Amino acid sequence: MPRFSVIIPTYNRAVLLREALESVLAQTFMDYEVIVVDDGSADNTAALIACYGDRIRYCRQENSGPGAARNLGIQNATGEYVAFLDSDDLWFTWTLSSYNALIEACDKPGFICGDCIKFSKADDIKSVHSRELVFEQFADYYAAWPQKIWIGSCGVAIKREALAKSGGYIHGFINAEDSDLWMSLGTVPGFVHLKSPIVFAYRANPAGVSKAGAKTFEGMRQMVLREQAGKYPGGRARRRERWQILAWHLRPASLGRRREGDL
Repeated sequence: MPRFSVIIPTYNRAVLLREALESVLAQTFMDYEVIVVDDGSADNTAALIACYGDRIRYCRQENSGPGAARNLGIQNATGEYVAFLDSDDLWFTWTLSSYNALIEACDKPGFICGDCIKFSKADDIKSVHSRELVFEQFADYYAAWPQKIWIGSCGVAIKREALAKSGGYIHGFINAEDSDLWMSLGTVPGFVHLKSPIVFAYRANPAGVSKAGAKTFEGMRQMVLREQAGKYPGGRARRRERWQILAWHLRPASLGRRREGDL
């Protein structure tokens, strides 16, 4: 069993996907598998993956959205931990080695998250270097709410068994499916926030899905409904923490919709 299963969902991004894959294959920590989930692409994604031979496992599904694609990757994963990378973003050579160092230092926490840098061209990240580990430990994700930690999908390593028990990502063409998953993992023992070094580079893309205000707002609405229906763990004892986290996410989503004139 490898230490990590690296899951890369993709949809019509063959050009950028190559860069993402090369950033994974350049890792200094080598105990991992790579699974690319093609969410119904109409470009040459399949041909690109074929060039990598058995270094990449390839799955394909009908176009169903990023949540469904990541879930298919989880179903096919065999690693102890699962880490995600979007097909337009990049890792640094030390990303997996940093996660592994935390796993060893923190007695195999269930949920690790790291920070990112935004970029639009390669020169933007040339100044980023590996640094000494700086991190914070918490009993679980809910317990970390006062820190208001932003978590990107490309900056996490999560125990595969915890992901399986959580039910994975919600399906649909919405945003905030990752924030919903973090809530579902709220009581998994051991949450670690890696503050240094930076572990991924987020590509600034004005046309990207994360800019779709309506989809983000709908995702947040679904989270509120799930909380009201008792779908998140922790029961009444953790209710205040859950609502603190939800409120922190809801405010920018609501303000964004107001600026767009939809509220």
